[in-house]
Amino acid sequence: VLDSYATLLSHLQPRLLEKLASAANRNSLAGNFVSIYSLFSSFGQVLFGWLSDRVRTVHFVTFGVALTAIGLSLLWVAPTVNTVYLLLAIGGIGVAAFHPQATAYAGALAKGRGMGTSVFLTGGNIGRALGPLALMFIPYHFGLDYLAWEMIPGLLLALIAPKVLKFDKELDLTASTRGTPSDGVRLQESFWTVASPRLLPLIVLFVIAAFRTVTLTGLETFLSVHLDDQDYSDQMRSLVIALFIFAGSMGIMSSGWLITRVNTYVLLLVSLLGAPPLLYASLHTNGLSFLTLLFLGNVILTSSITVNIILAQMMLRGHESIASGLMMGAAWGVGGLLNKFVGDLGDQFGLPIVLDGLVMIPLLLAPLLILLRDQPDLSKPSL
Repeated sequence: VLDSYATLLSHLQPRLLEKLASAANRNSLAGNFVSIYSLFSSFGQVLFGWLSDRVRTVHFVTFGVALTAIGLSLLWVAPTVNTVYLLLAIGGIGVAAFHPQATAYAGALAKGRGMGTSVFLTGGNIGRALGPLALMFIPYHFGLDYLAWEMIPGLLLALIAPKVLKFDKELDLTASTRGTPSDGVRLQESFWTVASPRLLPLIVLFVIAAFRTVTLTGLETFLSVHLDDQDYSDQMRSLVIALFIFAGSMGIMSSGWLITRVNTYVLLLVSLLGAPPLLYASLHTNGLSFLTLLFLGNVILTSSITVNIILAQMMLRGHESIASGLMMGAAWGVGGLLNKFVGDLGDQFGLPIVLDGLVMIPLLLAPLLILLRDQPDLSKPSL
């Protein structure tokens, strides 16, 4: 449900720009919207990851859902650009509060941490894909002013979540197999003590996650604007964006299965080298070919997201929420912030040229994988 609200901006973006931007700065303003939202929704996950490693409370989830629903549902009634920025900040804080601890819970509740994290991320991505279609159905048919009423399901869920998310025993959220603490009280090492011997591979994972996000967020944001330029209806444009995001959920889900069967670095390499040609080809075709290539390209590109998160959690044992916050929060935040420059370039050179360059970024990341050669292969049963 939270992720259904979290991607409303991509669907609403062309109409917001039509309302608030001039033709000369349209793409730049789109980049600003994404940057502000990413600043709070993504970088905030590092702070909330740190907090949730120390304070175990379901209210990270409840307030997260409520703030996201409120902030994103009110976007259309915002009278000025600054009001949009404020609402994106509120919604972003909600996203940031929810994800780190929820991701750690997902891994702890599953038999296999990789599959548990993949199922959680997949559910979120399915919500990101299909949820906005449901939320935008009434506004698209009866007027965008009705979007404000769409916050009601999110607020209701926030009210009932504390009653549902109760556990008889405290969950063990460390990167081990499963269950509740059974080995007594663990002495937690400081974050820097755990991270410093693994600093280089952590930086490499961060860079890969961040620049992969530049491509993913850029396509999600600017493809919507590009399709609007090509006279797609709001409903058809939203369906294409939903298909793109749904493809991401399939990629993440497949990684939960592949991660235990395929060498980790082969999986990363195929993801970074295989996606760009498909995405580039999709931008230069139409109809079914466009949709098929776009879908396959995102499936392949997102198939390595879980690898980043699990490797980081294993490197930062005892600080798994921070690891999730770094790979899902800070890295995605950097990727989102860099899309400000994508918007500026779009105004200067035109979106078609910029989109062509955007999809080629993963190719530049592939050589970095050699710096991960000494890290564990997640397909080995002993891990």
